[in-house]
Amino acid sequence: MPTPPLSDKLAIEAVDAYARNHGKGNLAAKELGIHPNTFANRLSVARLRGFHMSDGARSAMRDAGLNGLEAKGGWIHNYNALGNKVGTTRWTAPVDEAETNKFLDTIRSAIDDLKNDDFPTYEIRPAPAGECLLVIDLADIHVGKLCVETETGYTYGRDVAVHRMVEGTRELIRKASGMGIGRILFVLGNDIIHNDNAKSSTTSGTYLDSHGTIHQMYRDAFSGYVKCIELARLTAPVDLIFCPSNHDWLMGWCLAREVGAWFRNAPDVTATEYNLSEKHRKYYRFQDNLIGLTHGDGAKEADLYPLMMTEARAHVSDCPHKYIYVHHLHHKIRKQAGVLSHKREKDHIGMTMMHNAVRSMEGDNVQIEYVRSPSPPDGWHHRNGYINRQAVECFVHHPYDGQDGRFTVWF
Repeated sequence: MPTPPLSDKLAIEAVDAYARNHGKGNLAAKELGIHPNTFANRLSVARLRGFHMSDGARSAMRDAGLNGLEAKGGWIHNYNALGNKVGTTRWTAPVDEAETNKFLDTIRSAIDDLKNDDFPTYEIRPAPAGECLLVIDLADIHVGKLCVETETGYTYGRDVAVHRMVEGTRELIRKASGMGIGRILFVLGNDIIHNDNAKSSTTSGTYLDSHGTIHQMYRDAFSGYVKCIELARLTAPVDLIFCPSNHDWLMGWCLAREVGAWFRNAPDVTATEYNLSEKHRKYYRFQDNLIGLTHGDGAKEADLYPLMMTEARAHVSDCPHKYIYVHHLHHKIRKQAGVLSHKREKDHIGMTMMHNAVRSMEGDNVQIEYVRSPSPPDGWHHRNGYINRQAVECFVHHPYDGQDGRFTVWF
């Protein structure tokens, strides 16, 4: 005959004996006068039935609609009709009714935070009369970088970083306002946050001098982005696009997704799944312009031209004006790559050198341009002589004539 199922009374008795003997199974078995293996089986069944948890915890499970689930040691196991386990979910069990209510209130609050009504609603603005694209590329902000004046000659922290983001954006828009702007491409990412974790290090583990905690950096960067994009949308509809980077590979992606969600109710701010994805290189088509964006810590510069030809092949032949904006180096480099390759411009310490070269049609080449950073050198960079001219930049693209202007705000 098959062994009859263990009664709830015996299962609860095993749990109580286990508690009275301070978690020592052999002593609990001796108290009950049964073999240790028999006691172990009873305790296992009791846990599967949830008898090791408080009444409040079991009540919370019922209130949460967890019917058909069994608890074991703080984990929820899901079984199919055949009795096979098909999934496991973490469960943190409250200890009493008050804890249960607090736990459920926390869940409800988190769900309420995701409702559309909690995101700001922006008014619909009239379409601008301009036809040009303004690319606002706030590169390598490094919110949370620490620069000490007595060591480097520069002072930089979270407050300075956000100030340069917002005021730099405001001034770039003012300078470009006479160019007939009809749309704005706002670039996110590119080491917007200095660290990627609570250990004050980059994604790969390199330790950094930092100003504040990772939570403070994240909040400040988010606040800065919201202010900048709100300024941009006063001029023209805004497309958001994200470049993953080496300092904040994870936090930068999370930040970009939150910024996109924040503007979900703004009819003139667009954040597509592709634009905010973790793809290393992105491409953006604007009439006869094909614009590539990458941080610059991945594929080699020499490979960017053939990569564009391959990854954006559907647009290459239709776009005589091709550009790739690169970041990471914090200083200006402009090159032509392709049929005829030559350097156009490069920042050196204390100066920018312009290079003369054979003129060629832009359609024969890809224009590769590294974008300046507003963040000064920290202790390590200054010690090793990596000095950059601090600035934010924007670029104006005519729909048919290509890049028609560039504006810089110096700090």
